[in-house]
Amino acid sequence: MVQYIDNPAGRLEKLLLDLHAAYPNDQQQNHKQAWVAVVELINNASGLAAQVQIVGAVVALPAEIRESVAQLPVDDDRKEHLLSHLVEIEQGMIALLNRQSLFAVFNCFATNGIVPRSAAVAALSHCSYELHRSAPEVVISDDDLARIIEMINELMAEVAEAKLPDVVKRAMLNHLVALLQAAYNVRFAGTQPLDDALFALSGSIGRTNGREDLVRVGLWEKFQRAVQAVNLMLSTGQTAAQLGQGIAGFLDS
Repeated sequence: MVQYIDNPAGRLEKLLLDLHAAYPNDQQQNHKQAWVAVVELINNASGLAAQVQIVGAVVALPAEIRESVAQLPVDDDRKEHLLSHLVEIEQGMIALLNRQSLFAVFNCFATNGIVPRSAAVAALSHCSYELHRSAPEVVISDDDLARIIEMINELMAEVAEAKLPDVVKRAMLNHLVALLQAAYNVRFAGTQPLDDALFALSGSIGRTNGREDLVRVGLWEKFQRAVQAVNLMLSTGQTAAQLGQGIAGFLDS
């Protein structure tokens, strides 16, 4: 079956299969703490706070699946069938929070830790298909996500070097760090947290009266182009290639 990542069921399915592909046998799984494996898979384990955010978002996926399925235009029997194995995966999430081994997590829903053969993962696939048909979310490709991360890192470097008032610089950097983390987390958390972080960053400029300061140091137009480009990708699903002029203008400036 085709794998969709435009919904929480599809993202959780992909995450579990990717983890199994990285640690395919029980010996490897028994020697790997699930918490560490998840954080390493995201490849952005900068400090305990970031790790907690990553694991917390993963653990929240089953609840998001339940909420999404509840909104499907299908009868209650169909909804119950789609969620029939989710409780097993929720047990695995508890094991993840308790820092148990990857095998202990997998074994909650997959016999002998063989995730691809798990009925629970097959149910996630069917659930993902239904959510994809009914209410697909905007998906950002890996290439576009890399461009967004590059833009955020550029802005962080330039804000750090700019002669800005401390309150403006501190607010900008804090929100850019949150935006960067949300970008790294897209693969399992979806695009909504990225959209929320972008909104918070824009709002912080108004609260600190930072526009004039950004104009003064020559960063306002670059900031605007970055926000507009990411906003368009999130709201319309346009790719960086379609928005090429704006993205290229930002990265070349």
